Amino acid sequence: MKNGLITRADDFGSGQAANAAILEALAAGCLIRNVSCMAVGPALEQGAPELARLCGNVDVGLHFTLNSEWDTVHWTPCAPKENIGALLDERGQFYQTRQGLAQAHVPMEEILLELNAQLERLTALGLPVCYVDAHMAPDASIPGLSGELRAWAADKGLLYVRDYYCFPPAGMPAFGPSETIYQNHVERWLDSFVEGAQYVYFQHPARLSDETMAFFNGQFPPGVVAWERELEYRSAISSVWNQRLRERDIALLRYRDARTPERKRNGIDTDF
Repeated sequence: MKNGLITRADDFGSGQAANAAILEALAAGCLIRNVSCMAVGPALEQGAPELARLCGNVDVGLHFTLNSEWDTVHWTPCAPKENIGALLDERGQFYQTRQGLAQAHVPMEEILLELNAQLERLTALGLPVCYVDAHMAPDASIPGLSGELRAWAADKGLLYVRDYYCFPPAGMPAFGPSETIYQNHVERWLDSFVEGAQYVYFQHPARLSDETMAFFNGQFPPGVVAWERELEYRSAISSVWNQRLRERDIALLRYRDARTPERKRNGIDTDF
């Protein structure tokens, strides 16, 4: 029975290193079928025209962002700061962690104001958004946000991707100190699939650069994230995926081609 794999590249717009890697992966056509865009990213406007030209082959989504995440890299909100004061810390920036955001008890109307502003930025750049997901999963930590996002997405005619989340027994492929070790982990991960299941696989491809070396915090020392994203970039452009998918009878899916949540039965369904 055929497996379905929804493959997604996150953080388009976060920097030129991410844009270049994701666009190259789309050109290669080996793996990525969905691209999530950070409306708050500094490189979004630079990369949007090329991404828009490729939208016939991939789905584009809003990577809704409410946290800065890194120690030295900060994202700029799309809504006027004076209208979303509860979303910002004492420096006037997004909270770094989702725990800090949750503890701020932000009014839902401010979150929705920023959500609409981020969607408007993507559409103003000509990107045909068809789904929404959430950077650092605030919808898993802020009470009521998941339901609000689901209702908001339905009102906008978008898919809410948390409803499609189903992961293999092995979770996500483990990284490694070398490309060979990482690719071996990917192979074992693919072999863990339950026959007939539909899974989600998201990456953060980006070329190793000064930009990605700045992605660090207390959990990830300098260089760790940069190397992991380089590994995912190399994997996303590799033609080895053609053989992997053929041998295991796996179909790559855009969100619009995936089974709808109503038809998902414990992650297993053979209708693609």
